[in-house]
Amino acid sequence: MRIPPRVLRKTLSALTVRGLGLGLQIAMSVVIARLLGAEGMGLYTLYVTWLVLFADAISIGMPVYAMRTVAALGARGQGTSADAFVRRALALVMLGGAAAMLVPWFGARPMAEFVAGDVDLAPALRIAAVGALAFVGLRILAETLKAAGATQRGLFAEAATIPLVLLAALPALVLLDRLQGQGLLWLHAASVGCAFLVAAALWRGVSRRLGGEGGSAPPVISPALWPLWGGTLLNVAYVNLPILVLPHFASVEELGQFGVAFRLINLTTIILVTLAAILGPQFAAAYELKDPARLRLLLKRSQQFSLLLFLPPLIAFTLLAEPLLGIFGPEFRDARALLWIMTAGQLVNAATGLVGYLLNMMHRERTELRILLGTGVAMSVGMILGGTIAGVLGVTLAYSAGLMLKNLLSFGFSLRSLRQLDAADSDQGP
Repeated sequence: MRIPPRVLRKTLSALTVRGLGLGLQIAMSVVIARLLGAEGMGLYTLYVTWLVLFADAISIGMPVYAMRTVAALGARGQGTSADAFVRRALALVMLGGAAAMLVPWFGARPMAEFVAGDVDLAPALRIAAVGALAFVGLRILAETLKAAGATQRGLFAEAATIPLVLLAALPALVLLDRLQGQGLLWLHAASVGCAFLVAAALWRGVSRRLGGEGGSAPPVISPALWPLWGGTLLNVAYVNLPILVLPHFASVEELGQFGVAFRLINLTTIILVTLAAILGPQFAAAYELKDPARLRLLLKRSQQFSLLLFLPPLIAFTLLAEPLLGIFGPEFRDARALLWIMTAGQLVNAATGLVGYLLNMMHRERTELRILLGTGVAMSVGMILGGTIAGVLGVTLAYSAGLMLKNLLSFGFSLRSLRQLDAADSDQGP
């Protein structure tokens, strides 16, 4: 099916902004790996994973709900109600999150012992709790920017600002000899705070130009939040599960090697995240108008774009895996088998398209939640067995297989939901 030039131009424009963020993130990872080695990269990988988990734990599903709500308001011509909704959503999540993050701040030592078997990791947990507050606000604002049509600004705020600030400040940290240990982690948390402020300034400018009718803003608390929250928690735990499991089966150095391969393969998810920034609001608007043909077309476009754009990384991660990993340092070349295994799982992810987003935008968040829960349990069992038998390689195999299963199930249920919408449309008649 031919892709319209307008859609292609918009996608390429978004990918250009995302490409800037991608380049900065790769540069940031290379610099950190070169300066700190495999052990330091392992600590940094654990910290980032905890930060993301904490942020999603306090998000109550608001980023996805905010995108869906703002996009629906725009489709109904009520864009001016969006700013009031976003302000209340931010206040609710960040105030509640500040209270919740007191737990990892004061309970860091027993938490570090429980999740990683090492109380020396407690400072990283505390810093992750601080960074999570800014990160959840950044996520909400980035999603609402995309939903309001400011896709490039939302992508810049979430993808480029953090590495840009960190790389700019890193030389000063090196000169002051404060890079080791907590110095880099505090710098990253400060960079997340800067990204949040940038996103807030961008949203303020966009919200002033939103048109349409006024009226009361939608409620911030909705029954839809809880399955969305559960799905978000399961999804982030799902994606980061190997990093949570590996400390029990691998050394910090092996975790660092896995972390580099893991960060490389996750950079390819930028393809899907970029497409979601464009197509996610369109999914929500098409469902609001009960247009199954449009939804089906958007899903097919997501598959076309993701496969086309995944081709260069596919070649690089299979044929050029060893020299690519060597950029991070010679000790990272041994991770080539891990990168090959994760590339296979990511290929299925690209081929199925934005099926998870489609289910959430069609108000099928409970279906997506059940899929994540079922496959997450299966993946966890597989990782424990794989780690016991084959260490880091076994964990990676179970992780990749679980991703394939999850995306195939989401694809099947997406097609089922579209058929149900077709049937409901037929029952209503002309």
